[in-house]
Amino acid sequence: MSINNKITATYAKSLFQNVQNSKKSVDSFLPDVFIVEEELLLLRAILISSEKLNKVFQNPTHSEQQKLNILLNVFPGLTITTKSFLKVLTERSHLSLIPKISDNYTKLILQFKNTVKVKLITASPLESKIGKNLLETLKTVTKSSEIVLNAAYNPKLLGGIVLEYNSVAIDASILKEFSLFFTET
Repeated sequence: MSINNKITATYAKSLFQNVQNSKKSVDSFLPDVFIVEEELLLLRAILISSEKLNKVFQNPTHSEQQKLNILLNVFPGLTITTKSFLKVLTERSHLSLIPKISDNYTKLILQFKNTVKVKLITASPLESKIGKNLLETLKTVTKSSEIVLNAAYNPKLLGGIVLEYNSVAIDASILKEFSLFFTET
């Protein structure tokens, strides 16, 4: 794991724990973990989708305070928790890490909710009647209570499916069988 990955994972975990602990100790208008996740996703989206803004945030000649001001002007309604977190990132010159921190925070939320993201690639489009059985089977296979399904269609597979979740890939496609057959002969 690289140093940036460790830093972003630590930021995400610290923020997640702080938001959870603040809800337990004070029953006021503090945001819950899901509101902070939404705000981080919005910040991530604007930094990734805007090439110009991305260049500004990657450029060390722009001050961190300028970068923070841009974010606060674009998103004036951020919660106090998120604003405070952004100020910490500003002080440490880590605002450019927001997209990776958001990704790590989302992973923590998925674990918290016992939810698994599953990528399913099929050789033919899925029929709607298969959906319910598929989701129940995926819940059983992944031992989760909820599934976020990303289904894709790839006719090159010829038949079967490719399933990816939690860094596990299951390739049950005919294309794999053909490629194994030709490499063995």
